[in-house]
Amino acid sequence: MKTLKKTYYIILLLFVSYHAEAQYTNDIKELLKNVKEASFYDSTNLFKIGKETIKKASQTSKNKGAVAEVYLYYGNYFYYTRNTSRAKQYFFEAIQEAEASRNKHIETLSRIRLVYVKHESGFNLDAENDLNVLLEQTKKENDNENTAEILNFLGILKEEKNQHQEAAKLYLAGLTFSESHSISHYPSVFRNNLGLIKLYTGQIDDALIDFEKGLESAKKENDKNLASHIQINMCLIYVAKNKIDDALKIFAEVINYARTNNHPRELSAAFINLASAFNNSGKKDFALAYTDSAIAVLKHRTLKTELTKAYLEKTDVLIGLNKHQEARETLELAKAIFTETKSLEDEASYNLLLYRIEESEKQYKKALDYFLSYRKIKDSIEQTVNGKIIQELQLKYNVQKKEIELEKEKSKYLLLEKEHQDERFLKWLSIGIGLIVIIIVIALVSYFYSSKLREKQALFSRQLIENIEADRLRISMDLHDDIGQSLSMIKSKLSHSKSNQEDKLLETELSRVIEQTREISRNLYPSYLEKIGLVRSIARLMENVQTSSNLECSFDVSDKVDALPIGTKTHLYRILQECTNNTIKHAKASALKISIEEEKGCFTLVYQDNGLGISSKQKEGLGLLSIQERAKIINGEVSFDNKSNKSFKLTLHFNG
Repeated sequence: MKTLKKTYYIILLLFVSYHAEAQYTNDIKELLKNVKEASFYDSTNLFKIGKETIKKASQTSKNKGAVAEVYLYYGNYFYYTRNTSRAKQYFFEAIQEAEASRNKHIETLSRIRLVYVKHESGFNLDAENDLNVLLEQTKKENDNENTAEILNFLGILKEEKNQHQEAAKLYLAGLTFSESHSISHYPSVFRNNLGLIKLYTGQIDDALIDFEKGLESAKKENDKNLASHIQINMCLIYVAKNKIDDALKIFAEVINYARTNNHPRELSAAFINLASAFNNSGKKDFALAYTDSAIAVLKHRTLKTELTKAYLEKTDVLIGLNKHQEARETLELAKAIFTETKSLEDEASYNLLLYRIEESEKQYKKALDYFLSYRKIKDSIEQTVNGKIIQELQLKYNVQKKEIELEKEKSKYLLLEKEHQDERFLKWLSIGIGLIVIIIVIALVSYFYSSKLREKQALFSRQLIENIEADRLRISMDLHDDIGQSLSMIKSKLSHSKSNQEDKLLETELSRVIEQTREISRNLYPSYLEKIGLVRSIARLMENVQTSSNLECSFDVSDKVDALPIGTKTHLYRILQECTNNTIKHAKASALKISIEEEKGCFTLVYQDNGLGISSKQKEGLGLLSIQERAKIINGEVSFDNKSNKSFKLTLHFNG
């Protein structure tokens, strides 16, 4: 009997240890997911979460490979923001950490990214061979994600050499491979790249289908960076179809995303496409302004291809405005770049634009020479990109896709057989579940009893908040209407009397007291919510906080909040007041950010700072309790993220 008891305790200890280790690993996986997402669009959180992940991963040898992954995401971030020297530095560090922890997948992925960054910087002329060596390695190791990554980069290199047919084959191979192995992210990437090639070969409708499918997949995976890329390309099609309104709608999203996240390539592409839209619709002045915006973004960056496109687009606009001399000067700037990049597309556009200038100036001999040069280059490009061959490749892909679906059906059948084998295990598992259910029932009884107590407490708190708001309104009106007016009358009498120096000082002090009384009145009940709206009230709050403290404040609030009922706006404003007060008094933060987003009538408020987080004493205080009760009054759900104890984040979901 004692032996059985001892065995039971050993099994229980192993079970608890296993689940503790599993929970620890899951925490690191969640942190890595947050680091990856932050690398695309949230630089304020990227290094904070990354530091926390590195600290936690370093505590056990099992999770040290996560450190290499964090450095990889750091490198990605600096690549997106065009700081290639920092990107290379972090890719090197990722390789070293991955080698030390024997994380082969992250090591290979870091090497792939390093090869491509060096190639873009002009330091690796043999990038294609390096990638092919890595491709053979990933295939042998069944490293499917890195195989897809290399196929994508190889396709891009082929396009840079104007070998569009070879690029299309690689993209189709990558699409087939990634779908057959159920790899996320990459099907969207390959559809986007295939769509671009189809667009260049005049298959506009087919290109749009690829873009739409790629965008749908990217949004499902919440891949905002990739979705932004695809949206830019969709704009090209809408411009080609003269659907200006549709193009402008997407442009607004892309520009906002690119500006917010400091992505110069996406921002400049959006400006160039927007300029093209205005140019085609006859609004030349607007088009010129947007091309200048693109050039301003690109001039001090290493994005040569994009800068050439900006100069060519500006030349097109200048020709439409009959500014031929300025157009020639801009074309020479473009020529200096495409001579270096050896882009046939840009050289063809250069000759076509010169043809238009010479023709409009009636220099027909020169115009003919430039047009013949344009046609020669264009014919050369079209020989390398045969639309029919691409369609044949697409057909082969469709057949292969059906074969893959049949293979998946076979896999489902095998899976069903395996499930039958697992039935015995499930029977034994059900016994354990039965015991757990008994424990849960006991816990539920206890929970329902305590929940009733909480409901009564919540009702009391809600009534208390409503009474406080009513008292604040009454006191605010008394201060403003009675005391404020009385003080103003006294000041008026003093100012009209033959006053001496002492009276003047008294009048100044009285003015200060009147202003303090008004400020107290406004703080007690923010009547300006009804006058100027919640958006401007939050802006005013941020300005006051930034003026009175060393905090760096930022906000992004949807204009639709001003349509909310005044009661809801008041509670939202009070919640933000409470949060900012906590940040100023306790957090020791250097920055805070407020955002309110709206989607289909549902609002999400997020408040976050980079301070010390909330202490256990604050968690039990009236401040957070009042926030929770106000959230309940507007039928909202509020949550606090304070895991790291190095920051504070409040998220509130409510309906309009």
